[in-house]
Formats: sequence, C-alpha cells, structure tokens
Amino acid sequence: MDKEILLQTKHLSVHFPLKKETLFQKRKCVQAVSDVSLTIYKGETFGLVGESGCGKSTLADTTLGFLRPTSGEVLFCGERLDKRNKTAFKVQRSRMQKIFQDPASSLNPRFTVQDAVSEPLRIRGGISRAQLSEKTVEMLRLVGLSEADATRYVTEFSGGQQQRIAIARALILKPEYLVCDEPVSALDVSVHAQILNLLMDLQSQLGGAYLFISHNLAAVRKLCDRVAILYMGKVVEYGNAEKIFAAPAHPYTRALIAAVPEMRAGNAPQVPVLHGDIASPIDPPPGCRFAPRCPMANGTCAQTPCDLQPIEPDHFAACPYV
Repeated sequence: MDKEILLQTKHLSVHFPLKKETLFQKRKCVQAVSDVSLTIYKGETFGLVGESGCGKSTLADTTLGFLRPTSGEVLFCGERLDKRNKTAFKVQRSRMQKIFQDPASSLNPRFTVQDAVSEPLRIRGGISRAQLSEKTVEMLRLVGLSEADATRYVTEFSGGQQQRIAIARALILKPEYLVCDEPVSALDVSVHAQILNLLMDLQSQLGGAYLFISHNLAAVRKLCDRVAILYMGKVVEYGNAEKIFAAPAHPYTRALIAAVPEMRAGNAPQVPVLHGDIASPIDPPPGCRFAPRCPMANGTCAQTPCDLQPIEPDHFAACPYV
C-alpha cells in the first residue's frame, strides 16, 4: 500500500535580503534554502542533517509557516500553507508543533508547569477548566512527570525535565507534524538517550510524523526512516536512511559519516580532510556548492548544475561521479 503524504516542499527557496550599502547598489540576498523538494509521509521520522548554518532550521520554520518562501511552495495535506486565509491557517497550524533546541529559553519562567503545558489548549479554546487540568496531567504522566509537578514553576526543573515539559506542551494538541529542532543538543549527554527514547515512545502512542534535525548522526541513523543531507541550503543526498548510512554516495555525506567518532581497538581509520573554502551564501556557485571543498571536483563542477539523481530505489545524490 502506498504511503500517505503529509507534507511536501516543491522547489522551495528562502532568501533573506541584505541592506544596501549604497543607494544604487543591487540588493543582495543570503540564499538560506535553494530549490529544495522533499516529501514527508504520515507516521515517519524524517532526518535533516548538515553543518551549522546550512539552512536546516530555516527550512523547518518555512514548513511550519513561520517564514514565507521566496519561491516554491509548501503543501500540508495537499494544501498550500501560504494560500490559506488567516482563520484556516490558524486551524492548520494547530496540527503542527515544534520542540525547540533550548528548553529553558522556550518556556516562560513566570509560568507554572500547568500554565506552560496547557497554553496551546487555552489558545485554541473551546475547553473547560476541568478538561484543561485533566489533559495537562495526562500529558505530564506520558512524559514521565507527575501531577504534583503541575503547580511548580518551570525554572525549578533540570534541563532534561524542562525538555519533557516542552515536549508535553508540543504534543498536547496531538499534532500530525512535529519539528524536533536539535531537541537534545542543549542537554547533558547523560539524558540524551532518555529524551530520544521518550520521543519515539510518544510517536508510537500518539502517531504523527517527526522532522528530526540533528548533528548527531548516530541518533539520526537509529531513529530516522529517511534522511536529507543539506549543504549550503541545497539537498546533496536524500532517501532511505539505512541505505545512505550503509553506502553514502555524495562526497560530503561520506565526509560527515567518516567524522563520527567510533570506539574501536587499535588505530582509528583516517578521516578525510576537506580542503578549500566554503562558498558564500550571498554569491554561491551556479553549479555544485560543495565543489570548492570536494576532492572529486573538476574545473566544471562549480559551474555545472547538478540535480539529484537516483542511485538505487529511494536513494538519490547530486553528484555526477557517484
């Protein structure tokens, strides 16, 4: 049976204009996301991987409607986000939520846990105070907290506990689409596995699709069904996570995976070093943006456009030499 599509981006680009230095200067833009086409299916976990500043969060925020596309489109359940009126968009947005990277800064320090977790329900409205309290306690128990925690302030909890509160708040509306923007990177290493396992347990109980953004390739490999590798706003490899990690095709993907530390006896394998300068996101090469650092590039790579090509079923890479 074919999988049901939840969210799609079609040739999505997001550019941020820069201030002109002189009156007659042509306005320049930071090309944060360029021509990205992705499909996320209902119930799956989709990974988004890349270096800091490559456009992961910008892409995720655009799928949530926080940012408007410069070109291209975002479709949620077959309908364009930017074509909906204000009321319809508000209803659509209640079916999407986000878990932020730093739980301490995403929670209002003046709120009790009850206030923080129930806030989405209060905004949506149409619920009694008794139901509000009941649903809040239900969510707290699901994330491993107790009913007694509801009256405490969010600042009284540790980082891992605060992230549990943030997860409860994000899931209390039972969204169909949840963006997890590096949900454990601001936490102690000792609680990483606890939070990641909690997210997977909640997905199996509540359903919904995750867009999982992370630098932790081990976590991406374990949790994600499919993955996209992003470099300077462009997707360079895309498809089934197991296939990509087993046989990475693009030189950038190979370098990322080779850089993951491994516990091995004896001499560790040599990690390939990427030479050259990173291209400017204001004036990137018209061809492959990885070309200035790629060990396989020739003189035409930076000038010749390279689209994603099939390597095997559900595995694509944007490189002519794979």
